[in-house]
Amino acid sequence: MSISKQSTLTLPASGMGDVKQVLGIAWPMILIAIVVSLSQNGQIWILGQNEQSQALYQLSMLQPFHFLFIALLECLTITNQVFSARSTCDWPSRKVMNSTLLLAVAGTVFLCLLAGVSYLFEAPLQSVMGGNTQNLFSQTLPLYLLSLIPLLIFELGNAGLRGQGKTLSSMLLISGFIIINLAVCYIGFVHHQLGFQAVIYANLLSASAMLPFSLFMLFRTVSHGSDPQPKAFLPRLFALMTDAGIPIFLSMLIAFASSAVIFPLISQMNTDYAPGFLIVVKLRSLFIIPAVALGSAIAIFVNQQLSAATKDALTRMLSRGMLAISLLYITLTAMVYLNQHTLVDLLANTSTVQQAGYLLLSLLLPTFFLTSMLAATQTMLEQLGRGKRVLLITLVVESAMVGGILILMRSQGNITELAHLIVIFNVVYFTIFLREYWLLTKNLRGEDAL
Repeated sequence: MSISKQSTLTLPASGMGDVKQVLGIAWPMILIAIVVSLSQNGQIWILGQNEQSQALYQLSMLQPFHFLFIALLECLTITNQVFSARSTCDWPSRKVMNSTLLLAVAGTVFLCLLAGVSYLFEAPLQSVMGGNTQNLFSQTLPLYLLSLIPLLIFELGNAGLRGQGKTLSSMLLISGFIIINLAVCYIGFVHHQLGFQAVIYANLLSASAMLPFSLFMLFRTVSHGSDPQPKAFLPRLFALMTDAGIPIFLSMLIAFASSAVIFPLISQMNTDYAPGFLIVVKLRSLFIIPAVALGSAIAIFVNQQLSAATKDALTRMLSRGMLAISLLYITLTAMVYLNQHTLVDLLANTSTVQQAGYLLLSLLLPTFFLTSMLAATQTMLEQLGRGKRVLLITLVVESAMVGGILILMRSQGNITELAHLIVIFNVVYFTIFLREYWLLTKNLRGEDAL
């Protein structure tokens, strides 16, 4: 879908003008995402300060459910952000507060139900997920999910602010959240020996402290004007949810299912592999942030220029963008290669986890480039009208990868073979998405395309 209301561009789509405008759209998203990712990696670093603690292992075993929370968060916040952006010109802005609260209720109900399922079905979950931690699904996971409710509501308020163009305000609020979160986590874990409960307290207290400021700033921003069509609110919100939020949720839900298979299987090979794999995943998540932001910025720019620029100018912008992202990530991947041990040492808490991290990072290094290019390409495709095809491709390839991993494990495969399989499927992913990108450029030029 077109999200052209998020900002206004006036320069022609050629020369340095388009580059400056793309960077102008991208930098706030990059900064916000980096801050959030640093928070997550900061918690890993804090939990790694105690070699005897199982907290880092617990966090790694809960990652599939964290991915599920992120899928829910992205679904609701992107819906609210787009609704807010459309409300700057097309719709009454005061309804942004209604959408924020309604989506907050929906997200809260979802997390409460998920926590209840975890508590009631501990035995089946323990059997499926494996792991060595007692009460992981009856106590730790439900409390962890409930501690994320204030963060969900806080981020919905921030999404409303970003949609209204208040990116700096949103960034300041998130920065405050991160500072409080890491401070509480560090004090609770290092000084009070709370173990994994330090993460739960950090999530709960930091988001709760910043939530009133987020909602108050949003209320001040949107509490003006009248609503001549009050009955149009729900249909508009539902349409945006169907067009933007739900496809993103389903795509990320597939990733949740995949991670729910991979993490327990890696843990069964060696309990140190799960934290080691978590370290690699978190480093790669931080690594791909600029790719997602740049891909999204390019898509926003193209959407905004669809009626004003020539077809050749649009395809030229896409081609330049893809080339620039490719060169950037070739360079960044080389830098990761040269600093592998240093990066792992920042997050590992024992020598055995360090060795596991060294091994997994060296094996999965190609995915740092491939996953980043995938993320950028997928973002562009989703926002330029090919979201359903992306969802179908994701479903097929992820299902095939999970099937391949299960077959490998039944044949007593080792960690090296598993890593090679993941790299192979990343290559398959990238090849398919490159074809979709080529079809997209043909479509923009008005040529026959699927």
